[in-house]
Amino acid sequence: MEENNQNPNMEQNVNQEINAPTNQTQEVPVNNQETEAKTVNTSSASNTVSTGNKSLNVCCLLSFIFSMVGIVIFGLLCGITATILGIIGLSTFKPEEQTAKWQGITGLVVGIVEVVFMGLYMFV
Repeated sequence: MEENNQNPNMEQNVNQEINAPTNQTQEVPVNNQETEAKTVNTSSASNTVSTGNKSLNVCCLLSFIFSMVGIVIFGLLCGITATILGIIGLSTFKPEEQTAKWQGITGLVVGIVEVVFMGLYMFV
């Protein structure tokens, strides 16, 4: 019966390769010809998500989402949340660094309309 003597250094190298963290970027096709690498950077301090050259203002995005959910389901609660997030998002918006200002404006306007309509519905 033969014994398989392996090099202990080889086992250590294999274990290091398995446990080593990998950093990968995803290539996304742009205009069916070239690819663009996109990285996502979430930071609570800056309220942005980086996608390519400009970042997305998270408060504007959340304001838009809450306003759309408020139309269908929880009008008053989502309307108040959308209004607050829209104000925060638009006040912290940096046009040279961020995109999606329209989402903050839309979330703010629809949130205010939801609060007014739900207030009238409840008190009339």
